[in-house]
Amino acid sequence: MQSFFIMGADTGVGKTVVSAGFLKAGAGHGNICYWKPIQTGTMVGDDTEEVKSLTGLSDENHFLAPAYRFTEPMAPVLAAEKWGKSLGLEEMISQFHGHIGRGQSLIVEGAGGLLAPLSEKAFQADFMKALGLPLVIVGEDRTGIVNQVLMTIRCAKDWGLNIAGVILMNSRSNLGNAPAIDRFGGGVQVILEVPPMPDKRSTVAHIAGSTAVRKLLGVPEIPT
Repeated sequence: MQSFFIMGADTGVGKTVVSAGFLKAGAGHGNICYWKPIQTGTMVGDDTEEVKSLTGLSDENHFLAPAYRFTEPMAPVLAAEKWGKSLGLEEMISQFHGHIGRGQSLIVEGAGGLLAPLSEKAFQADFMKALGLPLVIVGEDRTGIVNQVLMTIRCAKDWGLNIAGVILMNSRSNLGNAPAIDRFGGGVQVILEVPPMPDKRSTVAHIAGSTAVRKLLGVPEIPT
């Protein structure tokens, strides 16, 4: 089963919900795990605990502990510095290869965007490149998202990252954003438009059941 790196084109666009959807889609078809290497902002929420709740998966083997956890909702390097710590890029890369070496497929959720700084010399894009996972870009279908997604695509390509596609959340398909991204994204396509749903669990179920996501993961489609 294919592993993926999930990141947002902006903050609060639903990448944790998308990560939960990918995890739920893959559960039962192999050894798939959710991993948030750097968790900031635990004073307001914990993404690993949220994914557990949203997926309803009780098996702890589906969830890997973050390499770093910080209470403040700040850029990773700033959150670490506040506690007199630094983020070890090589340590996180080593943990990743350890998980992959045990036959685990990973849904990795990023902390911030491509240029979220991890140190004086490294950005999250450097970490992503070292992992070598296909990137799924998550955005909210609203005014301004075309610019944000296209900038993210351009930056990702400059770093040599492989982009699997774009997912647009809360989409009513009436703003023209998906066609614009398909047209100007340099070959990167919107693979899924997720409509507004009554709650996050419904959204996770919708993503997990989508043909596009299941095809990406390499798991069977849900019979109709």
